[in-house]
Amino acid sequence: MATLLVIDDSATHRGGILRSLTTTGIFDRILEATNGVEGLKLLLNEPIDLVLCDLEMPGFDGEKLLHIKRASPVIREIPFVFLTGCRDRDRCAQLLELGAHDLIEKPCHPPELVARLKLHLRTKRLHDELVQKKEAMARLSTTDPVTGLRTRRFVCDSLAIEILRSRRYRTPLAIVMADLDHFKQVNDVHGHLAGDLVLQGVSSLLLEQVRATDVAGRYGGEEILIVLAHNNASGASVLAERWRMRVEEAVFESAKGVPIQVQISLGIAQLDPEMTTVDHLLARADEALYRAKSDGRNCVVISD
Repeated sequence: MATLLVIDDSATHRGGILRSLTTTGIFDRILEATNGVEGLKLLLNEPIDLVLCDLEMPGFDGEKLLHIKRASPVIREIPFVFLTGCRDRDRCAQLLELGAHDLIEKPCHPPELVARLKLHLRTKRLHDELVQKKEAMARLSTTDPVTGLRTRRFVCDSLAIEILRSRRYRTPLAIVMADLDHFKQVNDVHGHLAGDLVLQGVSSLLLEQVRATDVAGRYGGEEILIVLAHNNASGASVLAERWRMRVEEAVFESAKGVPIQVQISLGIAQLDPEMTTVDHLLARADEALYRAKSDGRNCVVISD
């Protein structure tokens, strides 16, 4: 679905453009604005693929809109095609430097207008596809392929940043280190494929609990690390206990449909002024996890 925004103070000109484009089927929606201010509001509130704008308009003209486009990350990548009666080549070159994608002289030839808009729309779609592929590749490079959680490097880098932020703004920070109990038995009895399916299921239960600002990653093997910004140990324990109960109650299945139940132990640590590095906080959480294992497993322990 493609949307065109036509900005022109002349109803006659807008009507001519609409007649030229309606029968082509290029655009599913064509929005109209009578001036630059109205056009800007639509740009900020509607998904626009292409803008066809009259350059010379009273007050808020096309060039002013172009300056805003250049400074705004929201609309910066939307192609702007201008209709103009300007014959000054130096000014036309300046507008292209400012970010105009094309300049079409008025009165325009309808087939030429259609052909140029098709070209710019095709270029926009290719650009959007490239951006999506880059985002997908970036996501894949920081995502553990088995669990769907973040990689160890990503979650540790995030922790380092959150420690700096916590010290700077004096906000609480807590982490949870979790480990599946007797997970080796799952792999030995049911196979590593079943083990991966259990890890996926446990991780999915976690992702249902965490906030958008939390970062959860596979720390190694069956260990999972959760970074909880703006949260203390007490708050972290609520999430940890909820997740522990969900895991205990869940019934996972092997590839052959064999039911598998597992339990999880969790250690929690909160950042305090004595900790100077990421390793100090991780060590504290690891100690709490060790105590959870020693206390009989399937429990949550908060570091002293």
